[in-house]
Amino acid sequence: KADNLVHFAYNLVTLPGYKMSSRRGRYITFDEVMDEAVERAYKEVSKRSPQLSEDERRKIAEFVGIGAVRYALVEVDPSKPVVFTWDRVLNFEKNSAPYIQYTHARACSILRKAARKPENPAYELLKEKIENQIVLDLANFPEIFVEATDFLKPNMIADFANTLSDKFNTFYNALPVIKAEPKELSDARLALVDSVRIVLRNALNLLGIVAPEKM
Repeated sequence: KADNLVHFAYNLVTLPGYKMSSRRGRYITFDEVMDEAVERAYKEVSKRSPQLSEDERRKIAEFVGIGAVRYALVEVDPSKPVVFTWDRVLNFEKNSAPYIQYTHARACSILRKAARKPENPAYELLKEKIENQIVLDLANFPEIFVEATDFLKPNMIADFANTLSDKFNTFYNALPVIKAEPKELSDARLALVDSVRIVLRNALNLLGIVAPEKM
């Protein structure tokens, strides 16, 4: 098994406004960063989802905080330095693990609300430009995975997941899914939502990040 392991090294990680020096005993441990990430995530989750129980908020904050740090370290090309800022790492609106996790949870929410499986999807009715873009992205994921693996560039997986999330959220805000007419179109869009859910989950899992069903 050891022969299959690869030490993946990334560039220097900097925290703006803080100078570390091992000789002077000035440093931040990884555990401190993780604890801070989880605490910040808890505050954000509590603000966004006050209806959740305390236990649910703590549980979600744990995997959101840890995922945020993991994503921040792999979403940058490994040859470039990583600038670690909390505003970017825990941004629920764009290019972060919480953003992608929230998008996955949104897809799960749509499927729960539909409370039915797409029995008769008419894929030829998926004529909107954003729908076609999403279908193409989903089809390209296996190729991106192979390239990311061959060249040891997990940032390609991160970039793919972020781009897919952007397009899915555009789709979500622009087009009805459950109430789309005819029902065959609704079924096709539900199937598309489920496909996005599966691929986002796989992409997050490849990065070692939890794909939550609720947030």
